[in-house]
Amino acid sequence: MEKRHVGTLVVVLAVVAVVGAVGGTYLATRGDGATAERTVDAGSTVDAGRQTGGPEASGGAAPAQPARPSSGAPTGSPDSSSAGSSGGGSRTYRLDRTFYDQASMTVTLVSAEVTGSKLRLNLRYRNGSVVPWGLECSTVAEDRELVLLTLADGRTVRPESTYCSTRPGESFDLAPGRELASWAVFPVAPQAGSSLELSWYDFPATDLTLR
Repeated sequence: MEKRHVGTLVVVLAVVAVVGAVGGTYLATRGDGATAERTVDAGSTVDAGRQTGGPEASGGAAPAQPARPSSGAPTGSPDSSSAGSSGGGSRTYRLDRTFYDQASMTVTLVSAEVTGSKLRLNLRYRNGSVVPWGLECSTVAEDRELVLLTLADGRTVRPESTYCSTRPGESFDLAPGRELASWAVFPVAPQAGSSLELSWYDFPATDLTLR
């Protein structure tokens, strides 16, 4: 009886380790060059880039200063009621679309902000598992090819900048219980009610409507 319980525990731990490894491998694309690995402790929210897709997976985007968000990251949760009411012609759309959810690791498109001729998309990575989630950013050139916005008329738009394009080659581990804020800015200003499709690194494409 006692030996059987010990064997079961070993199997469970092995499965948890495999799940963590799979999550990291799918989501991030590690670069060929050496990268400095970091661990983000559980607790607060930080900025991040991509995972092979966003903070990238398997390694992923690493924040330059994990203890605090960068100036490019969202500092709060936009209120859906603010859409179209912000000053300076800016509009904020609350989206809350989770397009990746595996082994308690999720990626959610939180909001879209249209200001002037720019569109900014804010995303959140959350590690709800019991193992670290490896994230990494690739080179700037590769990063721009892995993020794409398709407009309702079929036109495609590449981002001007992303969280990862400001931190090329960085990697880190998103600790259990931690969240990470990522973003991308596009040179386009869709109107309210517009339909869009976002291709975000290696994650499945997501259809969106700004409303």
